[in-house]
Amino acid sequence: MNTAQERPPEPDLDTYLRLFTPYEQPLKDFSGREGEYGARFALLFRQTLRLLSTPSSFNERIPRTFLAVTDKYLSNEYEAVRHFSYEENRHFFLADLLDWLNRHERGRKLRNMQR
Repeated sequence: MNTAQERPPEPDLDTYLRLFTPYEQPLKDFSGREGEYGARFALLFRQTLRLLSTPSSFNERIPRTFLAVTDKYLSNEYEAVRHFSYEENRHFFLADLLDWLNRHERGRKLRNMQR
């Protein structure tokens, strides 16, 4: 019997892309103000923050803005928690991060093609 707890793998680009895959179209289709306290992206937001807060070499390349927001929210800073209680703010954060991830993936594909 293995009593040592195994650490989950470090998040990398593929981890994030797999997480976002079922939400890509809803993120594109969201038109904002569809309900001040909607929960359409609440689970994705929490899962994304969990990944962003996990130490990894990939997370070191993510723009500091995303990591700073993650730290504030997970530290229960009132303004951050209040700000992200609004669906449109969670949407903007997630859509912006997804754009960055997709650009990073395109760069990776271009580098692989040049090999």
